[in-house]
Amino acid sequence: MRPGEIDHEALWLAVSLSALLGAWLWLHFALPLPGCAFHRLTGLACPTCGMTRCLRSTLHQDWRAAAGLNPLAFLGYGAVALYDVYAAMVLAFRLPRLRCDAVSTSLGRRVRYSVIAAIFANWAWLLWIRL
Repeated sequence: MRPGEIDHEALWLAVSLSALLGAWLWLHFALPLPGCAFHRLTGLACPTCGMTRCLRSTLHQDWRAAAGLNPLAFLGYGAVALYDVYAAMVLAFRLPRLRCDAVSTSLGRRVRYSVIAAIFANWAWLLWIRL
């Protein structure tokens, strides 16, 4: 790491593991889940609809159900798990860290548009299956 650089691996590993522990405890003790104002007002699924059920299915290793409930959340949970493995390995073995210092404007724009398109495609899926 460079002097003064934030230790992103340690920070985001701690954040993601804390969030996972908090979600697991919330679901384990069957605490009430917050309602969706968008769904209540419109009767339609919101872009994040099914994320809690997707997490619950993921924690129970029901991959097919999890992917069907919210495909983008399922992929996101998988990406966070992969990042956590990377971060744990980097921290445990003091390996070099991956950094993207120079990203071209066109690549950044393509990534942003792809993320927006993925969110809308996921929302279309949620509306189609009528969550």
